[in-house]
Amino acid sequence: MLCQFTFSNYRSYRDEATLSMQASSIKELSHSLLACGDNQSFLPVAAIYGPNAGGKSNLLDALGYVQSAVSRPIYALMSDREAPEGSMARLSRCSPFAFDAVHADMPSDFEVYYRVEEYEYRYALSVSASKIVSEGLWRRKLGASRAAMLFEREEERVELGPSLRRTGVSVNFNSTIPYLSFLYMNSDLEVVHQAASWFLDCVFLNYNSFYLERVLEEMLREEDSQEISRFLKAVDVHVDGFRVEVDDERHQHRVYVKHVVGGAEYELRFSEESAGTQKLMGLASVLLSALENGGAVIVDELDAKLHPKLLRYVILLFKNPEVNKGGAQLIFTSQDVSTMRNDVFRRDEIWFAARDEGEASQLWSLSDLHEPNGNLVSKNAAFDKQYLSGRYGADPYLTRIEEWE
Repeated sequence: MLCQFTFSNYRSYRDEATLSMQASSIKELSHSLLACGDNQSFLPVAAIYGPNAGGKSNLLDALGYVQSAVSRPIYALMSDREAPEGSMARLSRCSPFAFDAVHADMPSDFEVYYRVEEYEYRYALSVSASKIVSEGLWRRKLGASRAAMLFEREEERVELGPSLRRTGVSVNFNSTIPYLSFLYMNSDLEVVHQAASWFLDCVFLNYNSFYLERVLEEMLREEDSQEISRFLKAVDVHVDGFRVEVDDERHQHRVYVKHVVGGAEYELRFSEESAGTQKLMGLASVLLSALENGGAVIVDELDAKLHPKLLRYVILLFKNPEVNKGGAQLIFTSQDVSTMRNDVFRRDEIWFAARDEGEASQLWSLSDLHEPNGNLVSKNAAFDKQYLSGRYGADPYLTRIEEWE
């Protein structure tokens, strides 16, 4: 479960920005919150709104950067156990804020707080270009006041905390990858595998047709065909089954979608379905897995190619404790304000991203905004109408055509 993500000096974000998934003290829609054993509650959903080029996607990209930094070397080794260590997936180049000379030469900083079972972890990563400047991992048992250091790293030098030091794990490693990834690949320590599990379970969904087909095919291999078909019919997409064709020689898998029309059965290749249907099929496979098993699902432009009623339906799945049995979280960007309503979202689930006069993105929550009289925005406010009227900021500035010249 994601608790908080903080980062700075990444793409359009110059200053520190924090996306908090911890529920504030406001009372609305409290039944939808994810409760933990230490009486803390967390949000099942976070929706980020704002103008084009305001920083919405860069926020998700920042979270995706630190997630892939840890997970990519692990997945690379899992896919090719015979590959030499030097051929592992290296760290992608990190892009700092480019619009001033100072920050362009400074590292980008990332910090993630997350919970796995009875522990809360803090993972920090600092990257300059493609080089890891520093890294650290800490763990706190829920209910305890202090966190224990598992390891701290400065470039190639690693200091182990007491619990890891006793295990005798190596501090000689490939410095082009995170030390957390190295530990996962070279030890069977429960604490390490638990700490890395959030990064491995986190899903970043994109709408590339090939990617969606691959995601769907993986779910179908796990014999979840009926569940996916049932979900699609619930959202008025009539599908009567699937067939996966395996070509072992070419290492290819093709998904065919079955349709029964007039008593006769027909098949279409996945790529022949409409873009919206492809998206729903891929989305269905990811959502069903997350709702059952937990984890975070991160989607840029969740509303793209989705009817507003379907968008609302997907959001409310995560906010229904009877459906969201795994304690999954949905974090997404959107331009569709039809769901920005007080019967869908709590105020702390609505976020805005926009650039300031210095071209640096800023991030803020609706729950932090005040009315002109000094009071917080009311839980009964028409969020969509007030946002479109410009009362929350993060709206595009549009010039009149006659002012273009």
